[in-house]
Amino acid sequence: MHKMTNRFILPLLFLALAMPTFAQKGPAKDGSGLSRGDKLQALELTAEQEDQMKDLRYANEKVLIQLRADLKTSQLELKKLKRADEPNKKKIYAQIDKVGKQRTAIEKARVDHQLKVRKVLTDEQFKMFQKKMQAKAGRGDQRKSGSRRDRGESRRPFRK
Repeated sequence: MHKMTNRFILPLLFLALAMPTFAQKGPAKDGSGLSRGDKLQALELTAEQEDQMKDLRYANEKVLIQLRADLKTSQLELKKLKRADEPNKKKIYAQIDKVGKQRTAIEKARVDHQLKVRKVLTDEQFKMFQKKMQAKAGRGDQRKSGSRRDRGESRRPFRK
């Protein structure tokens, strides 16, 4: 009986206790679990506002795609410079500056987009929009979780 308990019942008990940790989290009560379309419907936009918002989103995504691609390319170049047989400090520093400028450009593009969105919305709509965005930000960005090694980053970039 003791062997049966150790082999079958205890693992089943552990499995039953671990199951709730794998459950999916449902949508939040504040509406942050809604899709983008549902969030826009909650703002009660006019047809003209919807068209403007779609155009702004499209233009912003187009700009961000190019900026992110440039940033990734620069980061790859920086990695190559760091891993060279004889790293050149001046080139590495120049590339770090370039990466920093590209990150700044991405952040400025985001702010430009937010300011343009703000002009499209009424004060009441913007307050509601802001509340929904703060609720979304409060959940944290789960895509960025994980260790450096999970993301393919090394702690020692100068080693071969």
